[in-house]
Formats: sequence, structure tokens, C-alpha cells
Amino acid sequence: MPEEEGIEAQRVFEQPADAVSFYCDFAQIIGSENEVLMQFYETIPGTPEPDGHVRIANTRLRATVMVSRAQAGKIGQLLLERA
Repeated sequence: MPEEEGIEAQRVFEQPADAVSFYCDFAQIIGSENEVLMQFYETIPGTPEPDGHVRIANTRLRATVMVSRAQAGKIGQLLLERA
């Protein structure tokens, strides 16, 4: 599309007040022919036993992100460059 016919978009790089943020300590990545599915999990430790050790932990899915293979390739490249 020629520039004079394009649509101007404004990008906002701040988190809105109603956005949800969380830390994930486990991720799972699954790929198909056309898309890549990324799932992010949070591990919640159980109550410590009398000896102080936690023997049970629950992991729950917090977010699922599905992207095209091309976008997944860009994400992977960025991770390699920034690691």
C-alpha cells in the first residue's frame, strides 16, 4: 500500500490500569505446520510439612499465546540476540 494511502497508528508502550501481569516460571511451546502455541505456567508451592520441606506443588496455566510460524521465528531470533 503506498504511503499516502496508509493508516496512521499510534503505539502505546505502557500498561493500562486494567492489564494483568504475572510471573511465569515454566513455559511450554508447541508447533504445528502453520502456528506456534506458547503456554505460560505459574508454580504454586504447597504448604510445607513439619520438617519444613514442600513436597507438593501445583502448576496452573496463566496464559496461552498463539502466533504464526513467521512471528515465532522473529521471537526466537530476538531471544537469541538478547540472551
